[in-house]
Amino acid sequence: MTLISVIFVLIAERMGVHSKYWLASFYTSAFFGKVSELGWLSRSSSNAAYAGVVLIPSIILLIIVNAIDNSFLSLILNTAILMVCIGCPMIREAYKCYLQAANRGDIQACSMYARELDDGEGDLSSFAHNLVWANYQHYAAVIIWFVILGPAGAVMYVLARTGLEKIQSNDTSAVETETKTDLENNEAYEYESSASKLMHILDWVPVRITALGLLLVGHFSRAMPIWLEHFAEINISAKSLLRDVTKAAEEIEPEEDDCTEEPCTLVRLAKRNIMFLVVVISLLSMTGIVS
Repeated sequence: MTLISVIFVLIAERMGVHSKYWLASFYTSAFFGKVSELGWLSRSSSNAAYAGVVLIPSIILLIIVNAIDNSFLSLILNTAILMVCIGCPMIREAYKCYLQAANRGDIQACSMYARELDDGEGDLSSFAHNLVWANYQHYAAVIIWFVILGPAGAVMYVLARTGLEKIQSNDTSAVETETKTDLENNEAYEYESSASKLMHILDWVPVRITALGLLLVGHFSRAMPIWLEHFAEINISAKSLLRDVTKAAEEIEPEEDDCTEEPCTLVRLAKRNIMFLVVVISLLSMTGIVS
């Protein structure tokens, strides 16, 4: 069932235009808004409180899914939840607009669209790697957690990812207004630290699996030493690990005035990696490791 859900969702996500009800952002915004309104989560919240807000809904969903004793109903529910969790139309649209701007030579517009992927910096040199990172966060990691824990795993990762994004966005806005006291600054740092720690834990296994896939569908001999070097590093960020392996897996020397070659090449690499994950899931399904 896992393989069927993944294949169906990838095809549907690729072909269809989602309404807001098929977007994770619609539900996560409502969830975190309600949590904040009830006072369950604030800048003074502990690591355990933040982890509870992210993990408890996933645990409840895991119990519900396991309690369903109907294979067809389980398949429908699993597929629907994965459909909501996977993908990001906003990033896909930003990438398409970037390519259109680059083809007409509008560098300023390229920077504007690149800004949507790198926290407002608009650095064209990192745009391609930010696309790979976005593909990992919105596709590969969600699929891997779905394989590990079912729909509860996908929901857990999406909640953790969205929670960190909202915290970082709110903290940035607060810093720009320059109204925070030293105590508030310290609480904000601890609050973001809780979210970052949880995200670091949830990314540890998926990012290494994803990076392994990238080197297998890319330049194996160049990227494998980098992957082995970073594999046991506990403190390296998931984004840094993925960037280093990607650079080695697909070496590109674009022309100085070409803003499209590197993004297009790395997007193709990321797509091949998703197909590789599907092949691995199919093999695990045939051997009975994955249901």
